[in-house]
Amino acid sequence: MLKKFGYSFVVVSTLIFGVCVVNTVLVGSVIAAGKETEKKDVDKDPVCGMEVNKEKAVKLEHDGKTYYFCSKMCEESFKKDPSKYLKEKEK
Repeated sequence: MLKKFGYSFVVVSTLIFGVCVVNTVLVGSVIAAGKETEKKDVDKDPVCGMEVNKEKAVKLEHDGKTYYFCSKMCEESFKKDPSKYLKEKEK
């Protein structure tokens, strides 16, 4: 595993039409598959939609509400245009 900025990265290679496509998947404060967590301890990242553990997630206060993110990248995307992600959440 490649470590960078305190997050774990997993490199996944896929062969599409003879071209190798490399995808990097960020594994930050996500909940491990199969691990049971109470619903009150879990929230959805408004940017990517992943379920995150509130205790381990990146947190941001916006308009009096706390939002939880799986990574700093999602938090930064939200900071750039919160209304984009809040509108998607309302749908």
